Amino acid sequence: MDQFSATDAALAGFRVAREKPKTVAIWAGLMAILSFIVAIVAVSTFGDKLTGLAEALEGEPDPQTTLAAMRGMWPLFLGSALYVLVTNAILTAAVNRVVLRPQDSAGAYLRLGADELRQAAAQLLLYVVLFGAYLIGGVAAVILGGLGAAIGGAALGVLLGVTAFAGLLAGLVFLSVRLSFVNTLAFDTRRIDLGASWTLTKGRFWPLFGTYLIAMVLAVVVYLLLFVMIAAVGAIASTAMGGGLAAAGDALRNEAATLKDLLSVAGVVRSLLSGLTSILLSLIVFAPAPTIYAQLKGRDVTETFG
Repeated sequence: MDQFSATDAALAGFRVAREKPKTVAIWAGLMAILSFIVAIVAVSTFGDKLTGLAEALEGEPDPQTTLAAMRGMWPLFLGSALYVLVTNAILTAAVNRVVLRPQDSAGAYLRLGADELRQAAAQLLLYVVLFGAYLIGGVAAVILGGLGAAIGGAALGVLLGVTAFAGLLAGLVFLSVRLSFVNTLAFDTRRIDLGASWTLTKGRFWPLFGTYLIAMVLAVVVYLLLFVMIAAVGAIASTAMGGGLAAAGDALRNEAATLKDLLSVAGVVRSLLSGLTSILLSLIVFAPAPTIYAQLKGRDVTETFG
C-alpha cells in the first residue's frame, strides 16, 4: 500500500483514547503519580534555587543574574533530561505497541525492556542528528550573513542572514519529517535505521508534513483547553477549601515552587490533571507515525481503532 489517510493519522491519538479509555486512564494515573513524586523531590531539593531562578527571569532578565541563579542546578537539569528521555521512551514504545501489536495488551501496554531501550537510543540519535544539522546550518548562516555584509553592506548581510536562517528552519523540518519513522522502525524491526526511514518517507514529505502539522495544532489546542481547565479546577478547589481569592489567584498562575504549593488541594488536583494532559499530548504527537507506517505496510489496525 502506497497511500495513507492523513486525516485518520492526524486523529490517531484521539481514536486510541476513544477505543482504549481504560488504558489511557492507567497511563494518566501513573504519569500523574510519577510527576508528583518527581516534583516533590525537585522542590524539596532545589526549592530555594527554583524560587531564585523564577525571580531572576521576571521582567527583563539579566543574563548574568540568570546564570548566577542557575549555578548549582545542573543535577536538576540533568535529572530532568533523563526523566524526559525515559518517560518518552516508555510512552513511545507503548503507543507503537497499541498500534502495531494491539494484542500485546498486558500491563496496559507498558514495559521497561529492550523495546524501550531502543526507543531511548533512537531518540538520542535523532537529537544528535538534528542538533548537529542545526549547528552546521547555524554556522553557515552566520558566515553567509557576514559575507553579505562585507560585500554589499549591512542590509545585504541581514537579508542573507535571515534568508539563511529561514532555510535552516525549513531544512530541520524537512529532516525531521524524513526521519519521523525511526522510532516506529526501531520498535517494529528492532533496528535503529535512519536510512530505512529516509527511504520509506521518500516522495511523501508533504502528506506527512500536513499530517504532523495538523497533529501539532490539535496538541496545542488540547493543551490550551486543559491548561484552562486545570487552572480553573485548582482555583475552585482552593476557594472551596477556604483559601479565598488570593489562593485562587495563585492556583490560576499554576505556580508550585514550594512543598506547600504542591501538597495543597489545588496542587494535587493540578498534578492529577497534568498527568492526563501529558498522556493526551503524547498520544496526539506519537500516534500518527506508527499509524501511517501500519497503513503503508498494509497492516490491519482494526483491533486498535475499531
